[in-house]
Amino acid sequence: KMILQNLIHKSKEIVEKVSEIGGHMVSEIQKMIGEGYQRSAIHTVTACPQNARFESQNDQEHIMLLMRAHPITNLGWILLSCVMFTIPFFWGDFPLVAALEPGVNLALVLTWYLILAFFVFQSFLLWFYNVYIVTDERIIDVDFFGLLYKNINATQIKKIEDVNYSQRGVLSGFFDYGNVVVETASAQKSDDTPMERSAFT
Repeated sequence: KMILQNLIHKSKEIVEKVSEIGGHMVSEIQKMIGEGYQRSAIHTVTACPQNARFESQNDQEHIMLLMRAHPITNLGWILLSCVMFTIPFFWGDFPLVAALEPGVNLALVLTWYLILAFFVFQSFLLWFYNVYIVTDERIIDVDFFGLLYKNINATQIKKIEDVNYSQRGVLSGFFDYGNVVVETASAQKSDDTPMERSAFT
């Protein structure tokens, strides 16, 4: 079982059509290109992205779709970053901080904002590079856990047995995104999430 998390609802239809490996897939891709889904690789769904490649890609393998989680899923760390940004404006009211020398206080503020900048940078990269790739041969799920560890799951399109879609919460219903679950015939293990026993079942 491969879980493609926080994709827009249209992605379920796309994966289902891709799993058919036929004229339906080609017509759906062409329709998406006509609707402007080829304009930028930063979009949630990009059809036939130009100049995009991934490791282990075969010479004759072509990327049909490049997908990532809905941008609204970044709301949590964005709000947290805004709160963290304002904290140095108020910590002078705490006696321990107020007692510090001006130079020490300045160094503390700079350190705080450097940590915040790293947090924002890492959070964006994790969203940007945690992608789901659909080629004319496979579906690949690329998961980054921090900047130093990644987990890649892949399955052949011909092994897809079923595709399901689920939505949880108010935001997912309002912004029309959810999790696409791809059922396959594989028994390969994965580190995808703590709750998953394997990526493919």
